[in-house]
Amino acid sequence: MNVQFLEREFTAKQVQAVLRSLTGGTERIGLALLNYYARTNLVPTTGKTLSRGRNKYSYCDLVLLCWLFRMKREGLPVNRFRRGIDYLRKRLPKLYKSPTDMVLLTDGRQLFIKHRVQEKGQIAEVLTGKKAGQYVWAYAIGSLIEEIDRIITDHEHVEVADGKQAA
Repeated sequence: MNVQFLEREFTAKQVQAVLRSLTGGTERIGLALLNYYARTNLVPTTGKTLSRGRNKYSYCDLVLLCWLFRMKREGLPVNRFRRGIDYLRKRLPKLYKSPTDMVLLTDGRQLFIKHRVQEKGQIAEVLTGKKAGQYVWAYAIGSLIEEIDRIITDHEHVEVADGKQAA
């Protein structure tokens, strides 16, 4: 994880570019959709600085949006993500401490975030317990964060090469 990005803030256009790169350009990600997610408190903008009169997105906001779009691509409805996001927000301090050791699990109804070492028994229970055979998605948060960091770095290199100043 690139620690320098934790304090960064991003405009909606920058977030849009990262999400388009993450989804390979297959997902329609308009600024109106990002504004809707922010307005309905699904992923509000929590940055401290403004861009065009609106708060910028924090790095945390960007990671949450990336999870949302990954889960949407896997077939998880946005409303189910919306229900799980409050739980996820409560656990964010744990993410900041060791984000690369966290695993996000969902069966399409419930959303869990577990430490891959300290809570490995609970992860095993979700995957092999009483409801064995239930379809479960497991996301290694560390690899998603590494991918996001790589995309941000690539975009910054393009901006510098084009003579623009990286934000």
